[in-house]
Amino acid sequence: MTNYSVNLPLFLESYVEFMQHIEGLYTKLSNPTKGAEFAKFSKDILSTQEKFLGFKPELNTKQTHDEGVDVFWFDPETNKQKVYCQCKLHIRGKDDLDNIIGKFSSYEQSHFPTNKDTKQLSIFDLSEVNQIGNSESKASVIYCIATLSITKNILGLYKNSGRPSVNFYQNLADSNRIEIIDGQLLYKLFLEAYRKEYAIPQRVLFKVHEKFVNYHNVHMGIISAEDLIKIYSECGQGIFFENVRDFLGLDARNSALDINNEIFKTASNEPDKMLERNNGITFKASSLEYKNENLILENAGIINGCQTTMCIVEAQPSGDCFVPVKIVVADLENSSKVAKTANTQNKIEKINLELSEYLRPQLVKMSLAEIGVKINEHETSTSVPSIASAICYSRVFYSDLRYLFIGLFSYIPRNIFISDYASIKFDELGNAYPSLDDKKSLVSIIGNILTAANKVFDKLKEEYPSETNLQDSKGKIGQIFNRFYVDEKGYKPYLIVFSMCCLLNIHDEKQFKEQSVKAFVDQINNIIESRESDFEEALKKSFKAVAISVISRCTGKDRDLDQEIRQKLFTYLKTTEFSSFYLTYGAL
Repeated sequence: MTNYSVNLPLFLESYVEFMQHIEGLYTKLSNPTKGAEFAKFSKDILSTQEKFLGFKPELNTKQTHDEGVDVFWFDPETNKQKVYCQCKLHIRGKDDLDNIIGKFSSYEQSHFPTNKDTKQLSIFDLSEVNQIGNSESKASVIYCIATLSITKNILGLYKNSGRPSVNFYQNLADSNRIEIIDGQLLYKLFLEAYRKEYAIPQRVLFKVHEKFVNYHNVHMGIISAEDLIKIYSECGQGIFFENVRDFLGLDARNSALDINNEIFKTASNEPDKMLERNNGITFKASSLEYKNENLILENAGIINGCQTTMCIVEAQPSGDCFVPVKIVVADLENSSKVAKTANTQNKIEKINLELSEYLRPQLVKMSLAEIGVKINEHETSTSVPSIASAICYSRVFYSDLRYLFIGLFSYIPRNIFISDYASIKFDELGNAYPSLDDKKSLVSIIGNILTAANKVFDKLKEEYPSETNLQDSKGKIGQIFNRFYVDEKGYKPYLIVFSMCCLLNIHDEKQFKEQSVKAFVDQINNIIESRESDFEEALKKSFKAVAISVISRCTGKDRDLDQEIRQKLFTYLKTTEFSSFYLTYGAL
């Protein structure tokens, strides 16, 4: 990949700079402290990956007898740990690798001594792990090694060493239950996350091979695969800043990715056929200029064509390979309409297209920055670990913001758990907030609500901690209902909406449905601005009201009560009107 120097700090210009930067931060630290800091960094950067969505990371607090595990990722639905990661700043040889794998082997023997399940999973396919649910088989356990070192040669020496742990490693590898995230991959993951989070619109230049057709603000022509690969190499994920979604990937076993697989096959095997078979890509740009044989786009981004671009990048086609390209010259105000209507080649849920009108990354960042809302107020350093922590937190914040938007502006709050496009008041929202400035104002209000709510949830976490070693009554509540703190499936936003309804004396779904969007927003904005203490009390009471209501519905006769509550919580909230909690709230 071409080094990308524009808008990147020096320590991200190459893997070597990245490695030296981190090593420099740890120079004066003791070895145990180095290990702890690197484990925290690894946790944060791996948690930015989409495949970890819905899983909660937790550092192993044991300084000794940690069984070779530094970070766990667990499923909030079952409170079971699913991914076990050993973070080692440097792996210097096959002995280090043997030691890590040996500890994994001991861990598996002590925790899963008899199970023979061999289901194949990958750490970058955690959705399959989630589907396993309550299975405690060793097949649902994935092991991960994170290191700053490059391990390719070390791994080869280790596999040929004849060490006793090699057989265990090979079994894990054959069943896709182990991943080694070495320094180069760690750098790549961090760089991609950084570009997504901090990228700005790009200046893009590519060669004009044939004359473009122009009508009004639309220009149509072709772009070579070579130029497209170069653009991605120079801009990275930032070129997709306003795209509705990320690259879906390639997987011949997954029928949902058939289109991507076919694009990849064509680019690899028949590159000269790409032009006739592919729908092409769409750029949005603020301006366009021809200079010699090149076309220069300012403030450019690919708003449709992420899948095509990434398939070509993966295939690296040789020879004459071109794809159709459309360039729409548009300002920020109108770019979302272009993005929404352009995305048709792979199926995108209607709800995501409509939400992009209000919650596309560029608009959210602009809105929050203008009102001084910092997504992560605790991380102000420009070091790699601090940036990783900020990016990780930002992803969670954005997920909560999306669910809160759905809950506030649906006909029923529990649409948070249903995500039915038709149940969101998009027409009324469009009439109430027609301009870009209006939408920025709306996003700012929602951001303020979530910021205020997160402070309350921090206090709730202190009162009802979720650590598994706590056995008092409040500790048990924290363990059972930890999804209200850590899950990204909408539990936290649901409590926020419910607490707002309680403060406004909206006691059932019919009354909620009749609320005017504009009037409702004005009311909840007033609560955040002038009644923050009331909001804090209401949110705490909402947590207790929902917990009490759920507990009262479960008996524990057929299974462990904790497990029964965890299994039924999502379905219960999805199917139960919030009026059922309203009376309990009033009794507290």
